Order: sequence, then C-alpha cells, then structure tokens
Amino acid sequence: MQAGPTDARRLRRARDRRRAATPPHVAQVAAGARAYVSRTRVRVPRVSDAFVPRERLAAMDLGRRAVTVICAPAGSGKTMLVVDWAHRAMARGEAVAWLSLDESDDRPYEFWSALIDALIGASPPDAAEQLDRLSPPRERVEPRFVTALTELLDATQPVRWLVLDDVHRIRSADVLAGLATFLAGVPPGLGVVLISRHEPELDLHRLRLSDLTHDVRAEDLTFTVSEASDLFERVGSPLSTLDVARVVARTEGWAAGLRLAAVSIAGVADPSEFLAQFEGDQREVADYLFTEVVQHLPAETYAFLLKTCAPEQLPVELAAELSGRADAGRMLDRLCRLNALVVQSGDSSWYRYHSLMRSFLAAALAREDVDAPRRQHAIAARWFDHHDQPVVALEHALRARDADYLSGLIRSRGVRLILAGRAPTLRDTIAQAAAVVRRDPGVVTIAALAALEMSDAAAADEQLAALTGLGPPDDARQAALRAAAVVNRALLGGDVPGALRATGILDLALSGDADIDLTVLVQRGPALMRTGDYTGAIADLERALELARAGGYDQVVLTTLSQLAGITGAACDFPATQSWTGKAIEYAAPRGWADSPRLAYAYLLAGWTAFQVGDERAGAYADKAIQALEEHGNVEVEVGVRSMHALATFEATTGTERHDTVATFREIWESPRADQVSPGLIGYATPQEIRLALAVGEHEWANDAVERVDRILPDSLEALTMRAQLWHARGRSTEARRLLGAALRGDRVVHQEATRVSVNVLAAAVEAGQGNETLAFEALGRAVTLAAPRNFRRPFLDLWDEMEPLLRKHRGRFAHNDAFISALLDGAPRPHGAGADGARTSSTLSPRELELLRDLPSPLSIKEIATARGVSVNTTKTQLSAVYRKLGVSGRFAAIREGRERGLL
Repeated sequence: MQAGPTDARRLRRARDRRRAATPPHVAQVAAGARAYVSRTRVRVPRVSDAFVPRERLAAMDLGRRAVTVICAPAGSGKTMLVVDWAHRAMARGEAVAWLSLDESDDRPYEFWSALIDALIGASPPDAAEQLDRLSPPRERVEPRFVTALTELLDATQPVRWLVLDDVHRIRSADVLAGLATFLAGVPPGLGVVLISRHEPELDLHRLRLSDLTHDVRAEDLTFTVSEASDLFERVGSPLSTLDVARVVARTEGWAAGLRLAAVSIAGVADPSEFLAQFEGDQREVADYLFTEVVQHLPAETYAFLLKTCAPEQLPVELAAELSGRADAGRMLDRLCRLNALVVQSGDSSWYRYHSLMRSFLAAALAREDVDAPRRQHAIAARWFDHHDQPVVALEHALRARDADYLSGLIRSRGVRLILAGRAPTLRDTIAQAAAVVRRDPGVVTIAALAALEMSDAAAADEQLAALTGLGPPDDARQAALRAAAVVNRALLGGDVPGALRATGILDLALSGDADIDLTVLVQRGPALMRTGDYTGAIADLERALELARAGGYDQVVLTTLSQLAGITGAACDFPATQSWTGKAIEYAAPRGWADSPRLAYAYLLAGWTAFQVGDERAGAYADKAIQALEEHGNVEVEVGVRSMHALATFEATTGTERHDTVATFREIWESPRADQVSPGLIGYATPQEIRLALAVGEHEWANDAVERVDRILPDSLEALTMRAQLWHARGRSTEARRLLGAALRGDRVVHQEATRVSVNVLAAAVEAGQGNETLAFEALGRAVTLAAPRNFRRPFLDLWDEMEPLLRKHRGRFAHNDAFISALLDGAPRPHGAGADGARTSSTLSPRELELLRDLPSPLSIKEIATARGVSVNTTKTQLSAVYRKLGVSGRFAAIREGRERGLL
C-alpha cells in the first residue's frame, strides 16, 4: 500500500483550496481545514494473534457483489472476518481502503473527509493527489460532490475495495443520504464492504432487488464446534470435544462469548465444572455485555429487558404482560433490529434473548429485587399453561417454587406429557421438585408412569412403593392411573396375574377422559392377552388406537400398532399380524423412527411371523429388531428379539457358529427374566429351542427346555406337545404317541392357538412312522384345517422330511385347503441337509448315533470303534448306516464334513 501526501501538506492544500476558486462541479469548502483523521482509523487493522482462520467464512467471497453488508451483534467477529479477507485481498495485489468510523464522523464534512483520507492512504500518488483536491460538503447532501467522487474513482480506479467499519455509529440523515447515493452509483471497479452492529439506516432495497448486495448475518458468523476447538487451542486452553460442544451451546457460537470463556478458564483446575456454570453474570462476560451492549441502550429499554428476561422464548403477549407495556412488540422489534442479542424466534411474534444476555439480565434483576425472577416465572408458567404449552409451563413453575401450583400442573398435565413422549422432561421436573411435591399421591403416580414409559423399572418400583404408604387413591381418575401403573410394571417384567388381581383393571370402567382411558387401554390390552382373552385385548387396543390418533400421540400409535400385531400373532392370525406390523413399520419410517426401540417389537413380530409362514425376510427383520432393541426394556420384547435373532443366525450359519448360536438361545431362556414372558412367546420359542438343541446334538439342552416348560406352564397343551416332540426326535415313538393321545383329548389348557397345529402335525408324523395311515391322515387333516386360513407353515417345515411324503400322498384330499398344500410343496426352501436329489434328510441323530459320529474323526477303524464302545461290529455298522442316511451322505469323510457344517462336531 502506498502512502499519500503528508499531513502537513494536506492541511496546507486544504487552506489553499479555501482561498482558490472552486471548479463548478466541486462544492465550496467551509472555513477550516478538513479534519485530520487518525492514521489508525484509515489503516487495515492487523490480524489478531488469537484470530482463528475459518475457511468456511473465507469461502463466502465477500466481494462477489458491489456492496457487502455484514451485520451482527457486538463481539460476533465481524471486523476480524473482514480484516482476514482484506489481508488476503492485499496479498493478491488488490488495494484496500479502510475507515473505522466513530461518533465524530456523524456529520457530512467529517464523514466525507475521513472517507477521502482513507482512500488517499490506499491510493497511488497520482490518484491520491486528485482525491486530495476534492472538497467535502460542510453540511447537507451535495449530489455534485458525490458525483465528482464517483467519477474520479471510476476514472483512476485507485483502490479495489473500500471498507467502512462500525457504520452503526452513523445516524445523521444527511450523511446516510449521501452514503446511500454513493452506494447506488459505485463504479464497476470498486467493491464496498459495510460493517455494522445493526442494519444500517440506508436505502439499499433497490440494490438488493438488483442483486447487487451480499448480506452476512449473525448466524453466518457463529462458531461451529470444530472452529471453537481451534479457538481454544490457539489461546492455550484446549478442551475436550464434549466441553467444547457444551460451551458452544452455552454461548450459541457467539465469538465474544467463546473468547471470554477461553480467557476465563486459564488456570482453572476443572474446566468442565467451570464451563457448566459459565453464564452471563460471570465477571468478564457481564463487563463485556454492559460495556458493549447495555450502556448504549436507553434506560426504558434496559428496564424492559429486565422485566422480560425470565422466559427463554418470549411471545409478544407475554412480554406485554410482564412489562406492562402495550408496545412490547415494538420494543422487541427495535431490539432485534439493533442486534442487541435479541432475535426473532420462529413465528414473527416470538423473540428470544441470547442465553448469556438473559442470564446477565436475570442476575441484574435479582440484585435489584430478589423475588422478581420468581414472580416473572410464575406469570410465565400460567401464561404458557393457558396457551397449552405444558412443558414450558413446567419449567417456569419449577423456577417459581410454588409447590401447590407445580403439583397441580403435574397432576393435570402429566398424563398428556407422557403420552406425547415427554416422560424424560416430566421425570426430571419431578426429581428437581422432589422435596416439594413428593408427598402428593397424584404426582407420585405420574412419576411412576413416567419411569415406566422410560423402562426404568427401579425408579418405577421406588415410586410404586411410595404410593402404598400414601393411602388409597383420591378418586376414580387416580385409581385408574395407579392401576395402569401397576399393570405396566408387571408387563415390563413381573407378576402379571397378580397385578391383574390386585388392581381389578380388567373390570375397570372407562372414565370418559380420553388421556386416562388411553393410558388404561394400552396396558389392559396386553394384560387381557395374558388371560387368553384375545378378542377383548384386540377390542381394547383398537379403541386405544382411535384415541391415540385423535390425540396426536404418534408414539402411542406406534406402540398400539405393535401391540395389535403381537396379540394377533399370539392368536395365530398371521395375516392380521403381517398387516399390523406392516402398518407399524410404515407409520414409523417417515417419522424417523426406523431404528427406534419402540419399533423393536414390530420388527420382532414381523420377523417371527415371516418365520412361521416360511418368508425368507425373517432374517432381515431379526437384524432390524436387534438394532432397535434398547438395553433395558420390556422383558417380553427383549427375550423375543434376542431369541428371534439367534434363530435367524442359526438358519444362516454352519459349523461351530451354529453350536454357539444354540448356546446363546439356551442362555436367553435360562435367564430368570425368561420366566416373566408371556405363555404365547414360550409356546412359539421353546419348540425352536428344542429343535436347535437336537440339531447340534445337545440332547440335554433340549431336555432342559422341556423341563422348563413343564415348570412354567404345567398341565398345558404346550408342555405335553414339547415333551412329545423330544421323545419323537429321540426315536421313542411309543412314549411320544402316548403323550400325543393325552394332548389330543382336548382337556388341557392352551396358551396359544399355534400349539393346536403343532400337536396335530407331530401326531401325523408319529402315526405315519408307526404305519397308522388312517390316524396319520386324520391328524394331518386337522392340522391343515387349522393352519391353512392362517398360512401357518412352520410346524410342517420343521418336520419336512416326514411331512413332505404325507402331503404329496394326500394332495387333492383337502378340498379348498389344497392350495395351501400346493404352496407348501412348491415353495418350501431346500433345507440344510438335503440330499443330492433335493429330498430332505433327518437332521436329528439319536444319542447313540451322535456318539458314533463323534468317534468318526478319530484314527480308529469301525471295528476298533465298536470294540471301544463295547458293542458288536454289526450293531455299529447298522448305527453308522442310520447316521449316513440322516446326514444325507454316503461315506465316513462326508459324514465328518457334514457333521462339522451342522455344528455336531
């Protein structure tokens, strides 16, 4: 940058010009030389050592329009942004004229004198001489002067950029009018950058309409977490990513706030704790806000800010009520335009104070009147409650410390908040107000429901225990909510029958209050399923679905759709289950809940249903379910999802991984939590546990599963059927046939309808194996009659080597159900262990056959194996033939290979 004439020379020339005649196009110079402008105000400032280069901002290309307006509050980093940009421009050889304005420039003569001096300081000598001969207007607007300046700049092009900093200091109408005229005619070779704390009072609308302006606002200048991290590193106060994110949130990315935080934590022993308490009343922050913002505001404006600082979101109506000013909207709009750390928030009638400014004001208010903040919060709480914003009302009620009002608000709004998915907010509020409201039974009930909604069984138990010491419910409303909480806790993992007896929820009449009725119905439906009343359960949940949709409770809609899928699945109505799960998944997807724990149950049911009907998508659904599963949720969902995932993994793997997967399945069901699941889930999952255990040769594991069902579901059709399944797999057909005869008499408790199909399929296999063709056909007919309307294929697929010949033999004898038989025969997947011709071979070896298989990898001959086992060679050869047949192989090495693939070795 080349220097212009010396100050003495400029003053002498100014005096000469006063004496000389002035060309017609130049305004007369008033008495007195042009004011001397400090060199520091007409020089591009240095880049601060603490400046953080932000390539994101550098890429904005400030000079892409004729006029760039950078408008943001104090401390936003406006000037440093332009300083960095200006030095980059000068490094490219582009001349930059810089003028930092102050209050002394708020008159025409002083303003234009300072502007000319800035241009002279950046211009080559010839152009500087010509600029120095211009005589600024003493007062008013002189269009001829502006024209002369513009023509000179256009002719000589002395500088590429002109930067005017702190334009907000200019208020003179004459200066602003002259500057607007100048900007409207900026020559093509000159770009102007205006830096201001608030929107300059210039007429720029025509330039904006012509796309000749580039605006940079506060939101463009806010620091990102990455940029803030660089800042703290540069000032020697590095922070963890979490702490940086916290301070960025606290300061809202405001540059001054971040720098003050960075300076303040120097030497602090625990930066994390310090930043957690970093507010606007912190000394450095408070001093900055007072100096740069507050002291420049009129007294009445500051008073308005104090009276309205409690709400984080400030509607105009509430501001008027708090301040007592009918013109509150005008005041807020003015503050917003002044960039006094006040911004519009969403709707044009809502505003928000910067968090540091709000905490600064709150501290200042409390120093003037210690009770004033509490009174503001009380007014705000009632305003937001009246305007149907209970979450915000709760926040203010908590800060108002009005125990009676807060308790009443929780009682009246709590159920709705839980249904709306705001249980965490409600729980936190109650926890913070525990000392005030903990003895209120209604509040404790709401706290229990909130904990249950979050699957926090320990917290729910604490609240429910507290309820027992507070006496019976005050009214029917509280009784219904308490009953729902107790049953919900049992469904989460507990004694469901005991909860039903204790609460009487099955006989509870609906209240007519939509939210309370919905809360009861979404618990009573699953409870009715546990009693075997599927019709009643479906009716309750369909009504709950109507109420949830009407109330706009999206999460409850999703939960209810999933529950309906579960109940129809337990009723063995697989088409209905597929429909409900499809609706749940379709409902969740556009709401961003594809991986939500709430959808885990729907994925579970979709996967389990696909498995029952032979749909290959079962594995994909199982993967989605396990991804969505939360760590500590509903025990039914958790056990079901983990079981389905293990089952899908088994079907997709070979070798030792299969054995490991069966071990995982067994571990799931050996857990004490498995005793708390529904009989329906036991009825579906345990037959698969038995099948998998036998498939990998773990006969004792299969026996343990049967013993478990005998213990949990004694004297049930499920227990008899699974025992018969085990005997049949072990080749003990006589014992299996005896048990099946008892099961088919129909005097046993049935916990899920699918068992009726399974027992008849097994009976058909056993009778066919003993040559009882008539009895086999009769059992098969009963199974098909029950399964065909539901497309229930799994029992047939699990015994496919025995079912396939029966189905082929009797195809055509099942009337309208023959389509189901054809679909089974044509669509059954080729199972693992199929022979070369595709025919299924048995996957279950008897214990003796399994022992023989496990001897085959040894170097012993068949004769030596027989001797070691203490049996004859002929017996060993007979057993070996059975092993080869069941494995679908023809030799020893093939049997070893197949055994390893199946996880038997």
